[in-house]
Formats: sequence, C-alpha cells, structure tokens
Amino acid sequence: MSSLTDKIERTILALIEEQDGSCEIARNAFAAELRVAPSQITYVISTRFSHRQGYLVESRRGGAGYVRIRRVPHKESADHMMHLVHAVSEFLSQRDAYVLVEQLYRAELISQSTRELMKTALSDESLRAIRGSARDRVRADLFSNMLTLLAVMEELP
Repeated sequence: MSSLTDKIERTILALIEEQDGSCEIARNAFAAELRVAPSQITYVISTRFSHRQGYLVESRRGGAGYVRIRRVPHKESADHMMHLVHAVSEFLSQRDAYVLVEQLYRAELISQSTRELMKTALSDESLRAIRGSARDRVRADLFSNMLTLLAVMEELP
C-alpha cells in the first residue's frame, strides 16, 4: 500500500502531464479535494518537487493564491544546467560560484549580462548580511535556483 504522500505526488504528477509540463493549484481547494490537510500538500511539494528534482515551484499567498509547478524541460542546455544543480554541494564559495558562472558563459549557455547579474547576486558583498557557513549555503541555493529558472526559460517563447 502506498503512502498518502505518494498519492498526493502521483496526483500532482498527473496534473503536470495533463497540462504539458506545468500545473497550477489552489492549495486549500486541492487539499479539500484530496481530503488531506493543506500542510500535507505543502510537504509533498517541498520534498518531491524542488529544483533539485527538476521542478520550478512558484507560489502566491492570499485569497487568490496558488502554487505553480513547472517541470524543467529536457533540452541539451537545460540538461547541462540541471546536471550542475545536482552537482552543486550544500555549500558554495564565491570563488567556486564564479568559476561555474564563467563555465556557463564560455559554453554560451548564458549571456554576458546574465553572467554579470549572477556574479553580482552570488558575491560576498551581496550576501554580506549572512554570516559564516550560512552564506555559502544560501549562495548554493541561490545558484541552484538560478540554474533551474534558466533551464525552464529555455522552453519559454
């Protein structure tokens, strides 16, 4: 017998398939439809549909709130970026981030302006309010999220 989280995951995956790689759900209504607590939906989305699993998740709170889940497309450049997402450890120094950004630029996967924006956002100066090893952890998450978005954007018109 499969668990409740497996059933929720399968339902979301079916919606993603039906809608060509993305779905948008109202968390509370979706939870009521499945007869589960909204927190269970949140748990499944955060553990099974993260950027590390190849999904981009956007949410908006409030009465007209939603959760949008998009599967990262399978193109060569997107695959390369997703490979990097999986390869990046939990911690990423500024130096290592800059090396990876330069590799993306040299491979012509990002433009010069994107390169500069990424380097600025990933710099120690931009993350100065965060102390110690937490800075490198945040930088790793930022970099992974940037790559995931770039991979998804490969499919956008």
